Amino acid sequence: MATLTSPTLTELLAEVRILLNQTTAANSNWTDAALTNWLNEGVRRYFQEVTMHAEGHFTTTTTLDITAEQETVALPTDFYELKTLHKKVTNGWVSLNYNNPLEEGFSTKGGTSSNTYIPYYFFRGQELVLRPTPNFSETGGLLLEYIQFPDTMVNGGDTLTNQVSPIFRDLIIMFAVYKAKFQESQATGISNHQNAAGELGALVTQLQDAVALRSKAPQYIKAFNPESEGV
Repeated sequence: MATLTSPTLTELLAEVRILLNQTTAANSNWTDAALTNWLNEGVRRYFQEVTMHAEGHFTTTTTLDITAEQETVALPTDFYELKTLHKKVTNGWVSLNYNNPLEEGFSTKGGTSSNTYIPYYFFRGQELVLRPTPNFSETGGLLLEYIQFPDTMVNGGDTLTNQVSPIFRDLIIMFAVYKAKFQESQATGISNHQNAAGELGALVTQLQDAVALRSKAPQYIKAFNPESEGV
């Protein structure tokens, strides 16, 4: 049985062109560059659908260094959303709490070792801010688990992420087809994109259903209370 592999940009472009019935770029209404932009736009748009509905997709970990007398720590360049932040201690890690007290003072001299320095944190731009300010340095003192922005495909050999449901691949292809047909409709004044829009909508629904099944987190539904609803 063949193993499902992550497709390359070249493979994705070929599939888009088959659906557009213009398999040769030289004799096409759409350049490879335009189709590539739409494929990447689809990845950026629908990766948020994936991360909202399931655990683990587009998620990775890294360690960050603590530097004495420096309250800020640079986040990874592909950082999108934090899941957990832990601080190294003897024999393990402790979870740090988020706190952004706008009207409170803070100490510029925090603990002097792994076990005595347990800060809180908040965000400032693309940096973590640790409070109180650390009074010692520690390589790999923080463990960051986060959702990362997907890579942008540029060259033919670049691959679509393999961290997602196979339906994600089909969705990205159809999104590029839809954008191409929508552009054609705008240029000609003749609506040619309804079929692609319908197929795209169906794939979005399938993606949401598929990735929701991956998460095992319990779901809670608030009981209906007629009185609170003004009935």
